[in-house]
Amino acid sequence: MAVMKQILLLLLLTLSALAFAQDDYYMKKAESYQREAEYYQKKAEGYRREAAYYLKKAEGYQREAAYYSKRGDLDRSRTYMRYAEDAMDRYKTQLKYASDADDRAAMYLRWASDALRR
Repeated sequence: MAVMKQILLLLLLTLSALAFAQDDYYMKKAESYQREAEYYQKKAEGYRREAAYYLKKAEGYQREAAYYSKRGDLDRSRTYMRYAEDAMDRYKTQLKYASDADDRAAMYLRWASDALRR
């Protein structure tokens, strides 16, 4: 009977240690996912800053194109319009990158939440 109690006690201790280790594993996993989410949120902010930069560049190029158009220098006006279009393409690309990074950050936050629920 004493041996059976010792085996049962040992089994309970082992199971509780395993449960604690598993809880610790999921806690660390959630923290890791949270760090990844923060990384992608910062990346998204950087992409949005880049997008704002390209938008300002496009606006400047459009002003230049209008100026040269009024002066009758159509070649230079077309050149600046092409620059403006390129800047707008880069602006849109940076916004897409920011959206993708936001989506990835949201995914990692969901994973962190799921890990904490386990």
